[in-house]
Amino acid sequence: MRQVQDQLVQDLIREAKAGNPYAFEKLVQLQQTYVFSLAIRLLYDKEEAKDIVQECFVRVWRHLHKYDPAVRFTTWLYRITVNLCLDRLRARGRQPLMFSTSGNDERVRRIPEQHSLEQAHTNQELVEIIMGLTAYLPEKQKLVFTLRDLQDLSVDEVAEITGFSRESVKTNLHYARRTIRSLLDRHYDIQRA
Repeated sequence: MRQVQDQLVQDLIREAKAGNPYAFEKLVQLQQTYVFSLAIRLLYDKEEAKDIVQECFVRVWRHLHKYDPAVRFTTWLYRITVNLCLDRLRARGRQPLMFSTSGNDERVRRIPEQHSLEQAHTNQELVEIIMGLTAYLPEKQKLVFTLRDLQDLSVDEVAEITGFSRESVKTNLHYARRTIRSLLDRHYDIQRA
């Protein structure tokens, strides 16, 4: 399935480079959900994520002639998205979100009170809880965790997108997972077997 999707994307890119605007429109339709999903997980703001999607595809259109087909298109697209999101965070003057023991840091997304893992009846609810907890991770860990565990990319793809070494990706992923597990244990009363 992935190879068929990749081939379709490559065909659309070739047609778009040749000047077919409908091919580019189809390419955007195929990929915009992934871009939005990544942007919202990094920015926690629906409107900003929508802006990033638009800005991302404007950049893709402007630089499509520079795209190297030897690189998976989604990897190239995710790199553009990640860079735009990080630029947006910096432009707004945000510091990387860290765990606040005082609970007074409004930049940190609050964990819902009186919510236990037992109340999370579906996997979707658990994913939403984990996505919320990523706000407590340092920027690098959040980025790596989001790309690897929430977007389901390989370690190699994450390294290519972020520019981090494979070792750095693995280290940041390890610490991110450990922090997420700790926060789940602390705030959701998870009993380990």
